Amino acid sequence: MSDPRKWISLLLLATLAPVAPAIGDSQPEPAELRELLLGSLRRGLAYLESQQKTDGSWEHDIGITGLAARAYLMAPEGLVEGSEGVDRALAFIAGKVQEDGGIYVRDLPNYNTAVALQALVASDREEYRPLIEGAKQFLVELQANETVGYEQSDKFYGGIGYGADLRPDLANLEYALSALKEAALPEDHPLWDKALRFVQRSQNRSESNDQAWAGDDGGFVYYPGFSYGGETRSYGSMTYAGLLSYSYAQVERGDPRVESAHRWIRDNYTVDENPGMEAKALYYYYLVFAKALDAYGDAVIVDGRGREHDWRDELGRKLVELQHEEGYWVNEDPSWWQDNKVLVTAFTAQALEYVLGSR
Repeated sequence: MSDPRKWISLLLLATLAPVAPAIGDSQPEPAELRELLLGSLRRGLAYLESQQKTDGSWEHDIGITGLAARAYLMAPEGLVEGSEGVDRALAFIAGKVQEDGGIYVRDLPNYNTAVALQALVASDREEYRPLIEGAKQFLVELQANETVGYEQSDKFYGGIGYGADLRPDLANLEYALSALKEAALPEDHPLWDKALRFVQRSQNRSESNDQAWAGDDGGFVYYPGFSYGGETRSYGSMTYAGLLSYSYAQVERGDPRVESAHRWIRDNYTVDENPGMEAKALYYYYLVFAKALDAYGDAVIVDGRGREHDWRDELGRKLVELQHEEGYWVNEDPSWWQDNKVLVTAFTAQALEYVLGSR
């Protein structure tokens, strides 16, 4: 664990932060809400600090360590003092680099490399530049394309899965594309156009999806022809991941594929659940919700019934409401590791940072 004086100071600061208003109380003004959100984020980061292992990791896991380190690195200026914990986390990540450039031990090579790469990029440290370049190339080589025996007609063409020979899915592709975008993979690199084929084939939009199963609600599924929401039904976290994937590949707002996804989001707007999945993957949903709407650029979402929603205010308040007294967040539904307090707190801290981004 890092210098205990540091995280004790963070905990003391956290106790001075404002608490969430009770339901029915008058809502805070924008400046007060910002302080409320900053206080919540400070408590979350203090909790993470208290959970860091002596080897610099969180949970002895590359992916969770990358998520937590990036949450610290994204924090508003002045919110966290010192960098010892981040230094040790980055050193842990650097110690897991493989000869092929990937950052993993055995399992989940794409996910672990992508999340670790984002943390290294966010550190903006010259000593990690060679590792960043190696990780970028590793992710590029994971793509399902001609070099590994996939034809353009294959529904998995252009996708990326957990790694090795595991089938591609949109969640893993979004992680990889996000990391490659942040690591400045050139916009004219062929990976982007190939990825678009997979993204389009994961969207319920028959005009741009050449798969027979495609519907027309504009939302997204987990991979072409399969949805965790049942059959081929669109659901929340994948639709926000799909919208993000379009943005990474330079498909801009106004494009019919993007606007179709945004229509699904308006029609299914909520901060109370992962639509189509209820509580499953809820905190991943909150992260991609915040990232996607921040990227799209509108401060207000008009839902399918014509009601206006300031999504930053509504999501921010919801996250403060869900935070536990000790500073962590956790999902009652354990699917996809969301009963792990450290993982979920890292997701949520980043979501809050996107909420705070334009305030």
